[in-house]
Amino acid sequence: MKFFKMTLILLLATSTSCQSQDKKDTISLNYNAQTRGFQLAIQLENNLLEVTKNNETHQIELTEKQLNEVIEMVKKIDFEVMKSNISIDDLAVDKAIKGEFELNFNNELYTFEFDHNNAPGSIQELLNKLQSFDISEK
Repeated sequence: MKFFKMTLILLLATSTSCQSQDKKDTISLNYNAQTRGFQLAIQLENNLLEVTKNNETHQIELTEKQLNEVIEMVKKIDFEVMKSNISIDDLAVDKAIKGEFELNFNNELYTFEFDHNNAPGSIQELLNKLQSFDISEK
């Protein structure tokens, strides 16, 4: 009986401690847009952001508030209705800049190819927000 009580107490203690742990969102984003005269690369790994524009690279560590802004923006994007929108014909004549978007959010992977100048609004807002953090840190 004593063994049973000890086992029960131990089991309850471990189960409540696991429930009390905060569940953190994990995010990894890579975006690359490049043509002969233009390059933009944005990489986000949890709270570390790196933005490279035309061979000039800036790295910053996002604050918790900034990271939460990004996560809230990502949660609002409906990836189920989003489609790649790049035209091979436009790429062939340098009419479009190919943008490659890859997002791993809470172990869900989303990949798309867009015309950089014609990205879906929610993706463009996210990319603009990430670039604004880079600018504000200079």
